Amino acid sequence: MTPALDRTAPPAREPGGPTYPSRPYPASALGAATAAIGALLVAFGFLSSYYAVPDLFRDPLSGYDPPFDAIAGVLLLALAFRIRDRSPVAWIFTLIAPALTIPIAFLSPNAFSVGSAIASTGLVALLFPYRLGFYRGSATGPEATQLLVIVAALLTLLFGMVGSKWLAGQFSTPSGSSGIHNWTDALYFTVATISTNGSNYTPTTDVARWFSIVLILLGVGTFLSAVVVLFLPFLEARLERIARRLERAQMEDLTAHVIVCGTSSAARAVADAFREQHVPAVILAADAGAIGLFKNEGYRTFLGEPSSETVLRACGLDRARAVVAADDSDAENLLTVITVRGMAPRARIVAIAASPGAIGKLLKAGANEAISMVAVAARLVTAAALRAPDEPGARSGPTPP
Repeated sequence: MTPALDRTAPPAREPGGPTYPSRPYPASALGAATAAIGALLVAFGFLSSYYAVPDLFRDPLSGYDPPFDAIAGVLLLALAFRIRDRSPVAWIFTLIAPALTIPIAFLSPNAFSVGSAIASTGLVALLFPYRLGFYRGSATGPEATQLLVIVAALLTLLFGMVGSKWLAGQFSTPSGSSGIHNWTDALYFTVATISTNGSNYTPTTDVARWFSIVLILLGVGTFLSAVVVLFLPFLEARLERIARRLERAQMEDLTAHVIVCGTSSAARAVADAFREQHVPAVILAADAGAIGLFKNEGYRTFLGEPSSETVLRACGLDRARAVVAADDSDAENLLTVITVRGMAPRARIVAIAASPGAIGKLLKAGANEAISMVAVAARLVTAAALRAPDEPGARSGPTPP
């Protein structure tokens, strides 16, 4: 007997392969630890503004000097949920946190910058034993792309703020003053440049101009990617809800229609026959891909479980002329027949059996008619094969020489 698969633990080690951790993957604990350390780094970024910070950087955002600690903290907060889901992409991006915090611990050492470096390094050490447990998810796909866009946006913001602060004296304003004086000015310049709204700071040297060009290219690309990757799914979900409302409204206008449950070849043949006879029909199934294909071909469809009472009511079962259970699975057809008969004792139900042995069960469950497509086709083929050439309906072949 095959043992049940434990989805809470990484897959077993193959001979000669890498060694996986023997204990289960603590998804919630590691996700919470990532979020906690991320919040700690953000807090340390603010607190460090009160300790060992040069006078040049004393302003409301001086704690972000350089803003590596805070950026690393925000990054970890964004990654926490994906760490909980064992995303391999999220685990790779957690390595950026110590890469951002360790340099500032050397360049501007104080209790908080050193603490940030230790905390981010400790997180990597905590996750490292479970590195091969990040087998769920994929390094590609919509979720990985969204994560990549978030990281790119944070790094672009970091690049703009640090670069503009570094080149502070190479920018001027319409009032004649020169320089980006603090991190608030750097943040304003970066956001205004990325959003293509323009800013009051004009580059006065070639280096500053090239920096602005690179920031615009990176920022616009990141902004457009964020709109497409992050906001498009919300728009699609909204449009899908509107489409579902319209679909339900159309169902309310239907009367004397037939509900065809399933997307099998038999269901398609039945739907085609109803279309040729101009009988209104609704194809009901839980397979979104198959339902989409039927919809694109002009069929009236409804996405949902045929055995769900709520879905059957939405399809207008009380006004339907008949219900055809035409799924590939006899078990699904049997469940559909039982549900329909319980909801509408006087409804006419026709069930298509995938195997001849299921006909009796479907009739006992409440179907008015149970038909085996295989048996019917066999009878037609047998009759055609045994029909004499001169009988009506027989098709004559070519006359031999």
